[in-house]
Amino acid sequence: MAVDSPWRQARQRAARLLRSPGASRRLAMAAAAKAWRQRDRLGEEAAELRLMAAMLRDWALRRYPEVPWATLVTLAGVLVYFLMPLDAIPDAIIGLGLIDDLALLHRSRRWIGGDLDAYRRWRGEHPDVRDPPTRA
Repeated sequence: MAVDSPWRQARQRAARLLRSPGASRRLAMAAAAKAWRQRDRLGEEAAELRLMAAMLRDWALRRYPEVPWATLVTLAGVLVYFLMPLDAIPDAIIGLGLIDDLALLHRSRRWIGGDLDAYRRWRGEHPDVRDPPTRA
């Protein structure tokens, strides 16, 4: 029996979560909260993770429905992976635990960067849209 990679597991779980708007919103809120708590360790990447969480939340609330399915699965997969305590490098390992999360975040920008930029522009045109809360 082959063992799935943590990234593959995260994408599979993300695809299941996306079937439920409520589950998608909870994922977005949990990821935004963790990014906020880890902002000192994550640096400017915390804002990028919070943007991804906001995009997922706004999609789930049907405020921003123009997101391709492949982008949603990648986006939700990154957030699931970020929340996994035991991924390729466990988060509990001080100094190393978030390296794989950040590497995946950087790689995902190549895959979905255009859609994230479009969402960023949309948010600029809708100043009434707020970020997800910092507590989950």
